Amino acid sequence: MPRVHPSYVLTVVSLWAVGCASDAASKSDMRTLQASVKQLQDENLALLQRVQALEADRAASRAGAQPQAVVPGAPRAAAPTPTGAEVPSLAVVKLKPRVDRAPPIDVRTPVHEPDAELITVLSRAAAATATSDAPDATQLDGEFSQALEALRTGNLGGGVERMHRFADEHPKDPRADDALYLAAVGELGQDEPAKAARLLEQVIQRYPAGDVLQQAMLKLAECRMRMKQTAEARELLARVVTSFPGTPAAVEAESRLARLPRTH
Repeated sequence: MPRVHPSYVLTVVSLWAVGCASDAASKSDMRTLQASVKQLQDENLALLQRVQALEADRAASRAGAQPQAVVPGAPRAAAPTPTGAEVPSLAVVKLKPRVDRAPPIDVRTPVHEPDAELITVLSRAAAATATSDAPDATQLDGEFSQALEALRTGNLGGGVERMHRFADEHPKDPRADDALYLAAVGELGQDEPAKAARLLEQVIQRYPAGDVLQQAMLKLAECRMRMKQTAEARELLARVVTSFPGTPAAVEAESRLARLPRTH
């Protein structure tokens, strides 16, 4: 069915009505014509709404929607929009700010228990300090006492440093050989046999008549054993036996020689 534009129908009817009105002489005919024009306008409006409804139904059919019954003059409801899957509700999670603790700092000072031999030498050195009559005995006693206290309380690192410094600064003091020997024992306590051996060699070379010579030779032999120098250790122990026969040091040296592994 060909579509007639509403404006064309209104124009034709209006011209016809005007022409008839100009030829008619009766006012009743004019009112009749006006009523007819009004009726035609209403019918044309209804036709226009019907056409729009049909076009909307056709568009809805193409989109997969079901056409709805259309009542002329009634507003059309908006077509429902297809939606996807139902959106799940989201849980609200409160996050606390992460706080990383600083790594702990080790502020501990290594403490080592002195062995029996070290305690014996410390006691003898302390006694020598108490009977010292040197002119600057007060100052020297203070320095040596501080080094002794460090070793006695297990601060081997501090004690070794102070004893070594005392021996270097006061080589003629009667406690200088004791200071070197005690520094060597402290190094052994820190598992430093090479450093201890160098200090003990100084004791033997500088103070051959010192009261710690025999203990220094035994301790040096121990350092050689820790450094896997068995031949040197055997030679040192043999020297103690021949140089100081009948002494406790010689008896100890003979016992150690018997325990040494045989070399070929």
